[in-house]
Amino acid sequence: MKQYKSVDDTVFRNILSGLSAHPALQQLKATPQHKGSTSFAHSVAVAALAYRMAKKLRISVDTESLVRGAMLHDFYLYDTETMPYSDYRHAMVHPKLALSNAEKHFDLNGKERNIILSHMWPTPGAPMPRCREAWLVCVADTLCAWREMYGKGK
Repeated sequence: MKQYKSVDDTVFRNILSGLSAHPALQQLKATPQHKGSTSFAHSVAVAALAYRMAKKLRISVDTESLVRGAMLHDFYLYDTETMPYSDYRHAMVHPKLALSNAEKHFDLNGKERNIILSHMWPTPGAPMPRCREAWLVCVADTLCAWREMYGKGK
């Protein structure tokens, strides 16, 4: 999370703090991801970048759906380093697992479901984003993952 500029916006911070305090999401802090990052830190970075992109590009979005979808997009709760299947299989399976886990703990709207399910597009078989919020999270997720895996000091 340190590698991304902080978002100085009360609306964003209020949505993020309310959601991230949920005990189910606290589990993401113990879920490793992307070369030393955690799923929690990655999800916060994705939410912040997607939000900043929307602001910078003046794209009208449902901010609550954007932040919630970004925070829940990788809510799959297993260690990718010890998973029992290939990276490609992970790419195909984890959005459905994340959605299933999210639906157990949160009431989701259609945009949030689309964000979670489509964030791996254009991986073959992944559904296409159908709303602006899902497109922003898809792009932000890709940029954050690349930065975490191949950025400075990696």
